[in-house]
Amino acid sequence: LGEVTFTAISKEELKEWVKPVIWDEKAPDVRLVARVRAPGDQNKALSYARAHVDQALDIFRAFCFPFGQNSDTWKIGVLGDVISSASTPMRINNRRFVTRVGPGTAQIYLQQHIFSKLQPKLEAINRLILKTDPDKMENKLRNAIHWLAESTKPDTNNSKFAKISFALETLLGGEPKDEDLKARGITAMLAERASFIAGRDIDDRLAIDKDIRKYYGMRSNIVHGGKGEVILEDVDKFGELVRRLALALLEKLEELRGVISDIETLEKWIKRQRYT
Repeated sequence: LGEVTFTAISKEELKEWVKPVIWDEKAPDVRLVARVRAPGDQNKALSYARAHVDQALDIFRAFCFPFGQNSDTWKIGVLGDVISSASTPMRINNRRFVTRVGPGTAQIYLQQHIFSKLQPKLEAINRLILKTDPDKMENKLRNAIHWLAESTKPDTNNSKFAKISFALETLLGGEPKDEDLKARGITAMLAERASFIAGRDIDDRLAIDKDIRKYYGMRSNIVHGGKGEVILEDVDKFGELVRRLALALLEKLEELRGVISDIETLEKWIKRQRYT
């Protein structure tokens, strides 16, 4: 995946690998090593390798991990980042919704659970992350992938939901220079862009428009201090919707290379779709 190669590691190999370092007996189970061909001196090489591994893990999370009910049982990370103590339930502000911290309780298989989902888009994802001169829309997609990844990590339901909304805003947000667009609401703008990017037909576009308006309205309630906790079902549905939009935008950027490169060209393309 990009510059990173994931390789299974045996217990015997692991023993040889950890000899030079102090190894905590409670450390998470290690099944894989990530190998990166990194340029530069030792410090630069380590920084380069770490950045690429983090990016690969973001892609795994953004496109393959669950957002809702099972998200706290799926954990993958760089050794040292993953909490090694037993999984501990945490009640947040005495509310009935509970999140968990600690190692994953689900057995995750890279090929079965992750690469099988990435496979249809793997070539396009590789082109995106290996590109050395990405345009503005490609950078927006990269940043949105990071926020989607963050939203799969253990947290309160409201925080997960807010991170998904950040991913949506990063993906499709931003006004072009056209003055007439300032009269439009952000929700309407996001809903329209999402509908034309991911919608397969008129009914699908209308459904996407309705869902974006619904979930983005809930986001405003969270950000502006509204009462109530988002339920996991809505976290999951909103996450899956924004994941679908990210994959659809990835496809559109491949299909319309040179047509959509920034917010201005995206808005021009949307306008053509609107009046076609």
